Order: sequence, then C-alpha cells, then structure tokens
Amino acid sequence: MIVNNILNDKPIIMGVLNITPDSFYEKSRFVNFKDLEKKSKKIIRADIIDIGAESTRPNSKPLTEKEELDRLNIVFDNMHLFNNKKLSIDTYKPNVARRALINGFSMINDIYGGINEDMLLLAAEFNVKIILMHIRGNPKTMQEDVYYKNIIDEIIYYFDLRINKAMSLGVKKTNIIIDPGIGFGKSLSDNYKIINNIREFKTMGFNVMVGLSRKSFLSIENDNPSDRLTNTIAANSVALLNGVDIIRVHDVEQHIILREILNRFKLNK
Repeated sequence: MIVNNILNDKPIIMGVLNITPDSFYEKSRFVNFKDLEKKSKKIIRADIIDIGAESTRPNSKPLTEKEELDRLNIVFDNMHLFNNKKLSIDTYKPNVARRALINGFSMINDIYGGINEDMLLLAAEFNVKIILMHIRGNPKTMQEDVYYKNIIDEIIYYFDLRINKAMSLGVKKTNIIIDPGIGFGKSLSDNYKIINNIREFKTMGFNVMVGLSRKSFLSIENDNPSDRLTNTIAANSVALLNGVDIIRVHDVEQHIILREILNRFKLNK
C-alpha cells in the first residue's frame, strides 16, 4: 500500500548534494561556487535535493554548528541555482535546520530520528516533512560491535517510539517519512535484510526512504565508491520492487531512467 504521497510521481528520486570536503564518495564533495553550479545542474531533475554540509560517513568527526552554517551559506546565497526545487536539509542540528527553512528549504532529513526534540518542534512549527532515520550510536562509533536479535523488529520498535514522540509534539502524521538507515550501525547482512523487508516498514503507514547509493555493502572485490554505479542501480531496483517510496541517490539521471523502465513494466503487466 502506498501512503502519504509526497508527489504524484512514484517513486521519488532525492538527489544528494554534499557541501563537504570529506564525504565517502569523492565525486560528491565540493566547497566552492564553481562546483556548486556544476553539481546543481547534474541533479536539478531530482524530485527533491537533499543538501548537507557535514559528512556522516563511518568514523567521521562532527562539525560545530557554526562550521556547518558557514558551509551552507554558499547555498543560501545562490538559491537561484535550484529553480524553486523542493530542498531538504540534511542535518541533526535544529538551529541549522531553522536557518535552512527560513532560506527556502521545505524538508528536514535527520539521521538521529528527531532525538533532539527541538527538531521535532521545528518540523511542527514550519509544518514541513521530516525524515526520521534509524541509527545506533553515532557516525564515529556506529560500526563497532553491530548486533541485533531481530533487526527488522528492533527498527520498527525504534520508529514507533520516534513517531509517537513526533506526533505528540505536533508533527503531522502526513509529514513523517521513515528511513531504516542503510549503513548506519548495520552489518553487511543487516543492510540486505532491510532492503528485502521494506514492506514490513510500509505496514506502519508511512513513506519509506532508503539511501544506499554507492555504499560499502555494495562493494564487489574491494572496489571504490566511484565503481559502484551499477551496484547501486541493481540494489535500488530491488528496493523499489519491494515497495520503497524514496531513493536517495548521487546519480540522478541514471535513476530517472531506472524509474521510467520500472514504470513501463508496471503499466504493462
């Protein structure tokens, strides 16, 4: 069952725009206007553009609020590049999210699932959609001693808690999106189990997003992120066939083609 549609088109493609010098995928990094202009053109056809200024790759170090905002200023000063596109702010800091919403963003992507209640209050105040992601630990420690008795049940329990808290603070049910957090405190097999069980998360009654683009669990023979486009398309195909609503990707054009082909099969059953 598809619920809580964000757009008329399904599935939704979210393009990644990193304002970072250290994201795990080298070609997604940038810090200057020339790169911003170039990368914005590459992902402008995405339904949503998710912009983040702090890398949350495994073992990454957190930024201060000031450092994050300083990086985001290049976007705030050049909003014309995005042609009124729906923009999401990828941050777990409420003050950073507030600044982004004031500057024209209309969505929040929080890797900590709104554990900071000020983020939930902010989403309620601005009446915007918020992505609540599942994570264990933090980016610096999340891949240490990864173990779940039943990963699907435990993630669903986590979402029950976070969703109930969000709604108790005024976030509308229709504004909540859930993300099981591929690669965020998960083992190799955990990631595949999540993708194979998307429909379990869909029973909760919310849109489900996954962000698996070029991640290490897709590695074949110790390749690099730059080698994993085909791997990513294959994995996103499985996720989409299993009912995921939003795919967060580095390679927008290729996934637009994927969506078109899958829709053709759907229309010609």
